[in-house]
Amino acid sequence: MLNAEILTKWMTNFENRITQQKDHLTELDRVIGDSDHGNNMERGVNAIKAAFEKTPPTADLAQDFKTIAMAMLSKVGGASGPLYGTAFL
Repeated sequence: MLNAEILTKWMTNFENRITQQKDHLTELDRVIGDSDHGNNMERGVNAIKAAFEKTPPTADLAQDFKTIAMAMLSKVGGASGPLYGTAFL
């Protein structure tokens, strides 16, 4: 069952994977876009981390997912911010 501990682990893993693959994401975007996807996603996961450092996840998972969504919406540019934001909402 999903709880604050599992959500924290999930988001930490997401952050680590995005950070590790930032250059690859940017290279993929270079072929079809403006080469900023890796940087945008890294800003997004850093915003999630900062938000959870300020207000750690709680038993209110709906609020926790809203926190994630708002971090992605506010920091990830292009179409990805709204897409990820909506997915997490």
